[in-house]
Amino acid sequence: MAQNQYMQVKDILSKAIELKKTNKYQEAKAVLNEALVNNPGNIYVEASLADTLSRLGETEKALQLADKVLEAKPNNSRALIVKGNISFAKREYEKALELFEQAQLNNKSDYLTSRLIRTYLKLEKFEEARSICSKKLEQSQKNLPFQKLMAAIYEKMGETNKAAQYYDKYLDKKPKDDFAYKEKLKLKMKDKEPARAVKELKALLKIKNKSNNVFLHHLLAEKLEETHNDEEAFLQYKKSLEIEPGNDFAVKQAGFCLYRMGEYERALDYLEEAFRDDPSDYYIKTTLVSIYKNTGLIEKGIIFFKDIIKNNQGYNKLWGTIKKMNKSLGDD
Repeated sequence: MAQNQYMQVKDILSKAIELKKTNKYQEAKAVLNEALVNNPGNIYVEASLADTLSRLGETEKALQLADKVLEAKPNNSRALIVKGNISFAKREYEKALELFEQAQLNNKSDYLTSRLIRTYLKLEKFEEARSICSKKLEQSQKNLPFQKLMAAIYEKMGETNKAAQYYDKYLDKKPKDDFAYKEKLKLKMKDKEPARAVKELKALLKIKNKSNNVFLHHLLAEKLEETHNDEEAFLQYKKSLEIEPGNDFAVKQAGFCLYRMGEYERALDYLEEAFRDDPSDYYIKTTLVSIYKNTGLIEKGIIFFKDIIKNNQGYNKLWGTIKKMNKSLGDD
């Protein structure tokens, strides 16, 4: 029965995968929704659609669909991975680990293995992460994604030289990976005076093939922040957003720069956008609350947080924040 369900939609699933590889999630969603009309209750389509919805930020619908799949097939690895990814995004790392480990009983894919490793890193279980990554590299030293992951593991462990070696290996084969290049550069600049690093990065960004590397702009901004130059750091984040609009990291950090500069209302635009994308970020939330209080916009803040709860499943804890804000207004 399950095999028949899969064969009926095999080509559709392949098409959806190809669309998702190029970040065409809305198109993938349309393809899968149409497939469900023609194949109602097909768990393979439902699992793929749940994954697509989670990537589009439609968390509640994704969870409902994943749970529906798991009712029909309790060990469906795709649905478990969807739930694990959503828990990971909420910073519920122990829960994510449990779901990924359950999924791995029936799924040995590199993707799932990488999710396990990243979860161990978030939990600061570095030896577990390194052990899994080492096994993958023992199978194939040419496995580039795991070379990059091993570099990140050693970086987190503070083993700078080993991390740099793995980034070098990886960049030999993937020289156009701007993020990996930035990470390697960051390691090399680790012990440099921030002012010296700023000077070198500014010179590097004048080179034509480096000027549009958003991650180098981020690194320069971080070094400027270390020199307490928030105004120029903000301009670097803003420049990176011109190159890559909507970059989550740049939006958040630009907001923090403006906040430290006392530009509260300008900071609000950036930080509200960042919190919509990541409602589990404690630092953004506390900064937003501070801004609402400092600017007399507490009522606006209450409406904002209520909207977050309404549009995102699993964030009822924000009612506690709303209650405190109401008290500051003198409301019960």
